[in-house]
Amino acid sequence: RYDNYDRKGPKVFAGEYASHDHSTKKDNNFLAALSEAAFMTGLERNADVVHLATYAPLFAHVDAWQWNPDLIYFNNREVRPTTGYYVQKLYGQNAGDHYIPSQINLDNQDSRVKLRVGSSIVRDSKTGDVIVKLVNLLPVSIETDVRLPGMDGIQSSATRTVLAGAPEATPLPVTDTIEAGTSFKQELPAYSFTVIRLKTQKVK
Repeated sequence: RYDNYDRKGPKVFAGEYASHDHSTKKDNNFLAALSEAAFMTGLERNADVVHLATYAPLFAHVDAWQWNPDLIYFNNREVRPTTGYYVQKLYGQNAGDHYIPSQINLDNQDSRVKLRVGSSIVRDSKTGDVIVKLVNLLPVSIETDVRLPGMDGIQSSATRTVLAGAPEATPLPVTDTIEAGTSFKQELPAYSFTVIRLKTQKVK
């Protein structure tokens, strides 16, 4: 929607967004969280148009709620974050203020495949980090070829955080280190959200 939005028209405040599956309970399971992650890549790509966005609702008591989904459930003793909460947290911890035009090629060029793979690449001007976000809503893994032309000074290693699991699961993020650079291949697991943070060399 926002990729083709009128750049001369009014700016957008997406006042409430959330996703749920098609069950009668409208569960906010991992498939719903991945849908939100994919939607947010579109927000990042089009930040010149989408100036504000908020998830809603945020909180719900486990025994007294009005609708699903909610981001965080609680009772008198504990707080229960959903998988969608971790998607929001990863976006919050890996926000950028400058969108980077890039090339992300898939090993499968089928148009139906492309519609279920989301991507966004931004830069944090405070740290100089380049942040790659990749969402795979397919039931199979897919390989991507990420290219960052003109981004000199990117270090060869990067921090990768992955949320992956079955659609009805509630996975937690797993972080490791990978070899990256200005051009690298990245396999996206089935049903996954991947955040890759690349450091840039400091200029003396």
